Amino acid sequence: MSMHWKILIGIILGLVIGYLASLSDLGVSLVQDFIKPFGTIFIKILKLIAVPLVFVSLAKGIVELKDIKKLSALGGRTIAWYLLTTVFAVILGLFLVNVFKPGSGLDIEALQRLATDTIDLDSKKTKGAGPLDFFVRMVPDNVFSALSDNGQLLQVIFFTVLFSVCLLMIPSDDQKPVVRLIESLNKVMLKVVDVIIAFSPYAVFALMSTLIVEIKDPAIFSALLNYSMVLLFGMFILLCLYPIMARALTGMPIMKFAKGVLPAQLVALTTSSSMATLPMTMECAIDNLGVEDEVVSFVCPIGATVNMDATSLMQSIAAVFVCQVIGFDLSITDQLTIVVTATMASIGAAAVPSAGVIMLVMVLESIGFPSDKLPLALTMILAVDRPLDMCRTVVNISGDSFVCVVVENGISAKGERL
Repeated sequence: MSMHWKILIGIILGLVIGYLASLSDLGVSLVQDFIKPFGTIFIKILKLIAVPLVFVSLAKGIVELKDIKKLSALGGRTIAWYLLTTVFAVILGLFLVNVFKPGSGLDIEALQRLATDTIDLDSKKTKGAGPLDFFVRMVPDNVFSALSDNGQLLQVIFFTVLFSVCLLMIPSDDQKPVVRLIESLNKVMLKVVDVIIAFSPYAVFALMSTLIVEIKDPAIFSALLNYSMVLLFGMFILLCLYPIMARALTGMPIMKFAKGVLPAQLVALTTSSSMATLPMTMECAIDNLGVEDEVVSFVCPIGATVNMDATSLMQSIAAVFVCQVIGFDLSITDQLTIVVTATMASIGAAAVPSAGVIMLVMVLESIGFPSDKLPLALTMILAVDRPLDMCRTVVNISGDSFVCVVVENGISAKGERL
């Protein structure tokens, strides 16, 4: 059975069992004592692998850019466009979620039930912080301390980038052992993600049952619908922008781009994995969009690893959404942190189904989100994530194809291909 069907069944069973259990005190106790722990374990595992997954995946993505030595202009254009589209997606997500406020429709009493009396929601604020404090806090004074604290993702990212770039600067022979280690660790982490995702239907069942038992306010589910609509609207904007930008920058007809990527989009919709869709993405770029093979071979594999526009969009919208739900106010600094962490987390996200949810843990903890509300936050997101994840993959591979077209169009003044 396909994973999305398993997760859907888990959601439905969780709704049914949670509703039946909520009818009696005994049922509530049974869910909290014997079902809820499995959801808690799932959340702990997500938090467990988040930091090493970001470190290994981001390091691997940077190390693979050794090809820039031979294709410096091509590599530079590729990374520049990937970063540009990713940052734009994050900012678009923040704009939409702040305008539509999908998580702010709950009444005061519901917010009070969700918020804890023992956590000061303003305790994360840094009093007396200077204008450059954001950058000061980005640099760790102890890398092992940063790696052991899920709330220090920016410091982990800083160290990873510094380490990886310096690795590229040493002689090739000295690089090889470390590069092989990073590649092996990346394979191990991807396998760990596979195992975790395989367990997700059961975790979704446990989390959904607990959600129904502990939260009986229908406004929560209305907020989830609003969240889904805002995210889908953001992804629709990105899908419309890709062919329009391709037309503006390269002269490619809008319908040629739209029709050209359609086969890959259909595969992406069913696999929910950019990596699984990679062969079809490359084929469509070469055969349908007319991109040169050497460009596609360089741009698409990197894109499947580091270019996750819709995942970035989702993380920014989801992070602010769950904060709105529990009444957790975000400052400008917090939202700037979301821009950086969501961008880097999407680069470090594995190209497998629902990997963006794992990275969301890091984004939330980087802004000081109350840890006791993290299970509630991920439960809400997981409840509607599977169909949204299918759509996110469509946007992600469309973004890869767009960058292929733009980079391939880069011609030097002498008419030589960059």
